[in-house]
This record gives sequence, C-alpha cells and structure tokens, in this order.
Amino acid sequence: MSGKVEQPKDGKVVTLPAPRSRRRNLLYAVVAILVVGFCIYEIFRINYAPVKTEVALETTVENAVTVEGLVVRDESYIRADAAGTLVPLVTDGHRVAGGDAVAVVFSSEEAARNYTQLQQVREDIAYFESLQNKLGASTADVDVLEEQIYSAAQNFVLATRTGTPDTYASYAQAVCEAITSRQLSTGTQIDPTEKLASLRAQLQTLEAAAGGYATVTAGTPGYYISHVDGYETVLAYDDVLEASGDTLAAALSAEPAAAGELQGCMGKLVDAFDWYLICVLDAETAVSVASGDTLTVEFPLTAADSVRTKVEAVRPTSDGRTALVLSCNWMNQQYASLRTEQVRLVFDEITGFRVNNRAIREVDGEQGVYVVSGNLIEFKKISIAYSDSEYSVCVTPTDDNGYPLGGYVERYDEIIVEGTDLYDGKILG
Repeated sequence: MSGKVEQPKDGKVVTLPAPRSRRRNLLYAVVAILVVGFCIYEIFRINYAPVKTEVALETTVENAVTVEGLVVRDESYIRADAAGTLVPLVTDGHRVAGGDAVAVVFSSEEAARNYTQLQQVREDIAYFESLQNKLGASTADVDVLEEQIYSAAQNFVLATRTGTPDTYASYAQAVCEAITSRQLSTGTQIDPTEKLASLRAQLQTLEAAAGGYATVTAGTPGYYISHVDGYETVLAYDDVLEASGDTLAAALSAEPAAAGELQGCMGKLVDAFDWYLICVLDAETAVSVASGDTLTVEFPLTAADSVRTKVEAVRPTSDGRTALVLSCNWMNQQYASLRTEQVRLVFDEITGFRVNNRAIREVDGEQGVYVVSGNLIEFKKISIAYSDSEYSVCVTPTDDNGYPLGGYVERYDEIIVEGTDLYDGKILG
C-alpha cells in the first residue's frame, strides 16, 4: 500500500507518503551530506600543509662599504714648447721607453682631425690589401668560422658596455674580418680592387693636405697618460705612506691645480709600478681593518675592473674617522684614467646557507632550525656568520682536519619557517 487516503473537509483527496518512504528520503539526504563532507575534507587535507618550508640554498654576501677615493701615482708632467691639439700615439697606461714618441701636437683641430683620418685610411688600406691576399683561399670548416663570428660579435657587444669608445673600432674590425672569412669559405665573390682604389685616392688627398706637427717624446721610461687633471701635485707620491690621517683626508677634498699651472703639459709619465688609493671611513667601519690586510676594490661608476689591494696604512683623523692607504700594481687604460672616484671596498665575502630568521629557534642552548626529513621533523644546528633583518647566512663548522661537522643545516634542507607544536622527531600527518 503506497499511502493513506484522507478526505478533508473541503472535499479534496490528499495522499500522504508512507512512513517507509520518508525514512528512505532522509537516508538519502544523510548520505549526500556525508559524501559532500568527505570531499571537502579530502580537498582540505590535500591542500593543507601543517608547516611552511623554505629550501636552504647556498648564497654569498659581501661585507662592503662605498666611499670616495683619490688615486695617487708617481707622476711627472711631460712639457713641450708647443700649443694646439694633442693626438696621442700610444694608449693610456702603455709603458714607453725614454725617447719614444708618445704624441703629436697640431696647430688646429682641423689639422688634428686630418691626421687622425689619415691614420684610419692607412689602416683600412692595410685591411683590404690583406683581404686581397686571401682571395682564392677556402676552408671546409665552416663551423669554426661561424664560431669566430659569434665570438667576435660577443666581444664587440661586451666592449660597448664596459670598454671605452676608442676601443670599439678594433672590435668592429674583428667582426668584419670574421664575416669576410666565412663568406670566402663558401665561395662568395669579393673584389676589393675598387675599394682599394678609392682609399688610395683618399690617402693622396689627405697627405697633400697634411700640415706640420710637433712630436712629443717621453724623457724617461714610464707609463704614459695623455691627459692631466691638476691632481698630480695634491699629495706627493713619496709622502703618502708617512702622511697623517688629517693630511690624507685633506687630500681627498683638495682642489686641483689651476689651468694656468698646467700650461704646456702634454701628458704625464707614471714611474713607479705601484699606485695608491686614499679613502676615509668612519671609525666603526674601519675597526676591523689592519695594515697588511687585503681588500677588493670596485669602481662602480667606471669601466675599470675590480682589483685586489693591500692596506698599507691606517691613520686616525682628528674628527674621529680613519684614513686608509691602499696599494695596487695593476695598470691599463682604465686604471690610468682613475682619479677621484666613488669606490666600493669589499672587506670579506661570506658563503653559506640562506636561512629565514623566522625559522631560527633555540633548543637546549643550541641555535638551530627544524627541517622536514621525510615525514619527520628534525632539529639541526646552525652557525650564523652574517645576519640582517630578514635572513641569516649560516656556515658549517669543521673539525681539526677540515671535515664538516654533522648535525648542521645542509644544502637543500627543507627548513620550517611556519608551524606549531614543533619538536625533534615529530611525525607529520
């Protein structure tokens, strides 16, 4: 029997569900609720992590400071009874012998430009003559030639980023030569005859228009630098190591010599191999620096590479600061152009594992962190070598034989940075 029929007062017939049917519907609803609840639980369980971790990766930090520096060299002016536009014959920082021609002086800028153009045309003629000699030569090793093109182009791009403009031409020519060699190897027809004829005609015109010039020679051996800046006499080279802190600090703020005092100077020669860098630090920064230490110096606003320097002198100043004298024996075009520069002194580098400060805890008097090892939590010790407001760099101590001690954080450990009720040996559910 499906249900009970009742006759209400208004005459309508109503069929009521049987008690068994009501129980079945209720059972279905309960099952649906349980299924939905189970699905929600599984989604939560899959996405819920009882702890949050970060991987221990190796990193390097520098203990460094940026200050103003002054370069002091053993410099002497090259003076000549000539006036006009100077055209160097050798690269700055190049060592010359006594009596070598280092520059020529023209009476006008136009004559100097003509001379420079004349030199360039001669170089172009030499290039195309060498190209003419290569005609008919071929090689099957195209891969090597293509690698030469790639390498030359890479060097050119690097030079435009870190070099000086007067070096660009040589790198560009290397690219052209590499491309030409690749073309010749594949049978491309190149005839430089017409180009050579044009260049030789241009050479004759320039030689006819060439004016006279005065030659500047080096009186003694040394490193040639084509420009003078007036700082050559701010502090005598021989007095640097014996100077007081106040004298060194005063040199940093000294004004260069007036232009009138540099009249007739056609460059300078650097005699001594070593040059000095003077800078002043606050006492707190300089407290760990001692004479004989080695520091790395960077020149962030120039094309000069970083150099290793030796601390020659540490001098206190009357205002509570500390003056340093650093020495270096590297010389090239970039270092020859340095004078008053912003420098970055790197005192030391620390390499270790990067650890979030939120993960650091103290257990039984030992500093350390909890890491996830499989489904277990393990406590590992740390040795902090550097720390800031967010992270610490931790190193692994070694025994007397240089072997790393056990029980410390290792590379790729999953360090727990967030979690509750953490302890060594806890099983993660």
